[in-house]
Amino acid sequence: LSNIYVVNYISEFDKYYIVNYREFGKSWKTLSKDDNDGSDSRNGSPTEEDWSDWEGSAPEIQCLVCSVVYSKFTAIKQHMRSQHRIDLDSLCNGMSYYKQVKLINYIRYLIMDSDCPFCDQSSLPDISKHLLTHMNITSMSHERFNDDRYLFPALDNDFMLCCLKDVLVEGEDVLVIPEDIPQPHT
Repeated sequence: LSNIYVVNYISEFDKYYIVNYREFGKSWKTLSKDDNDGSDSRNGSPTEEDWSDWEGSAPEIQCLVCSVVYSKFTAIKQHMRSQHRIDLDSLCNGMSYYKQVKLINYIRYLIMDSDCPFCDQSSLPDISKHLLTHMNITSMSHERFNDDRYLFPALDNDFMLCCLKDVLVEGEDVLVIPEDIPQPHT
């Protein structure tokens, strides 16, 4: 008798629930077999595991100063060291991810306005030449770029921001806001 109840229950469940969320014309039993074959049963496309052989174009990382782009973060950092005397590794040393984002965007915003991000000169005709007058830029006062407006990207789809590493600085307070988890009633 209990087997009849289970079969009837599954039929009712199939009738009112699964039909609404599965492909039209197939029962839940047929679809569970289709799900195991490695493709997405809704549109027949391969699942994420099947995209491993996909070779797309590498994202381009633009220099902070000029329009040169590289696909490797190490290559763009080397370019900035050799061509503009900006040592990004030293500038970002010990900074949290968000401080690094502020720094990158601060430099980009000021250079777009032809202002030097490392000194107070503005309206420079050639920012690239001006940066060469600075001797290897390896540090910067945090007060210069400590503004939340620099959390917004200066450049659309700035892949350089995705390449930054988060560093937990000792002594820096990290604000953790816990979720409200309902306590079980006993």
